[in-house]
Amino acid sequence: MICWCKNLEEEAQLNYLLRELMQKIEGLESTALVSREGLIVSAVLEEGISDMHIAAMSAIILSTCERVLMELRKGELDICIIQGSEGKFLVMQCGADYIIVGVLDEDARMDLAFVNMRSTTNRIMDILED
Repeated sequence: MICWCKNLEEEAQLNYLLRELMQKIEGLESTALVSREGLIVSAVLEEGISDMHIAAMSAIILSTCERVLMELRKGELDICIIQGSEGKFLVMQCGADYIIVGVLDEDARMDLAFVNMRSTTNRIMDILED
């Protein structure tokens, strides 16, 4: 668990929420809360996954997807899914300043991932806005 938070209580709450998310979504291998600037706020990552790479890639993906939607006049980004032959990478906006990401195996249920990530996003925003 990696976290750069304002205080220990906030760090513990974010840690709890990310670990809880991992338990709710079977096949969720890694998850992270990232700033829009590409810095890790908090993460529970599978061994061998670079926190710096996840953070940087997530910010770039979010920015690119938002730009595509703006150019095509298709509204605001809800979720970006990158699907590979062995798994998926999800990027979801978490308030104005943060991004939540998930790395899932190929068998993970996307409906559960969407619902639980969205719920966790709302809970994270409550913590960070206090």
